[in-house]
Amino acid sequence: MERDLAQGVTEYWLRLPSKYKDKLSQVRVWKSLRMATDMQDIWVRGISPHQLYSPEIRSIPFKKIYFQRDNALFLLGGNLPEERLKTSLLWSPIDRALPVEMPDYNFNYFGIDSKIEFKIIPSTVERSANVQLVSLEVLDIIIPKTPAVRLQQLQWTIINDHALLFGTPLLSVPGKTFWQANNFLIPTGYDLEYPELNSYFNKNINALNDYIVVHTDSTYYKLPKEKLQKLSISGYRLSR
Repeated sequence: MERDLAQGVTEYWLRLPSKYKDKLSQVRVWKSLRMATDMQDIWVRGISPHQLYSPEIRSIPFKKIYFQRDNALFLLGGNLPEERLKTSLLWSPIDRALPVEMPDYNFNYFGIDSKIEFKIIPSTVERSANVQLVSLEVLDIIIPKTPAVRLQQLQWTIINDHALLFGTPLLSVPGKTFWQANNFLIPTGYDLEYPELNSYFNKNINALNDYIVVHTDSTYYKLPKEKLQKLSISGYRLSR
C-alpha cells in the first residue's frame, strides 16, 4: 500500500513563473509567507494547510504546489521527489518582496495623464459574505419570528427602506450580500480592479474611516460606523 507522504505536512510551497508575480497580490498580506526568486521562478513558502485551499491560492494561475519531506520537495499529490530542498535561496517576507507601489495620484484632478479610478469588476474568486441588504418589508415579517439567539451576532442600521445587516451567520432571507475588504463593502461576485491598492483607496476617499458601501457600477456611499447597533427584536420594533 502506498503511504500518503503529505500526511502531517504543516507547510506548503508555491512555485510560479516570475512574469506572473502580480498574481500574488492577494496573498501578500499573509504575514506567514516568505518569498524568494530562483532564476525564472518565484518560490513562496509558509503556506498553511488551511490556506492551501483558500480562494486566494486557488485563483493563482500557472502555479505548482509542493510539500516538503526531509530534504526534498514533492508535488502535491505526488509520491516521488521533484526538487531538492531550496537551501541557497534568499528569503524575504512576502510583503517586503512585493511592495505596493503608491504613486501620488490626485483624486481631484481629472487630467489625462494623472488619473486612477476606483472600480470594481466581476470576480470568479469565492468570498464569504458578512453583510446583507434586506428590505424592511421582509424584515417586518421575519424578525418577530426569529429566535433572539439568532440575532445576537448581528448589527444593523436603516438605509431608506432597507436594512443593512452585519455579522455571520446572515439571515436566510432574500437580499443583496457583500463581503468586506478593509472598510469597503463589496457586492459578492465582485472585487476591486486593483486589490493591492485597497489601503490606498481607503486612505484617499475615506478620511473619516467610515464603511464604504459599493454598488456594482462602482459608485458608492459612506456609512459612519457609529450608526450600527445591535439587532434585537425589541430594538427593531422601536425603530419601526
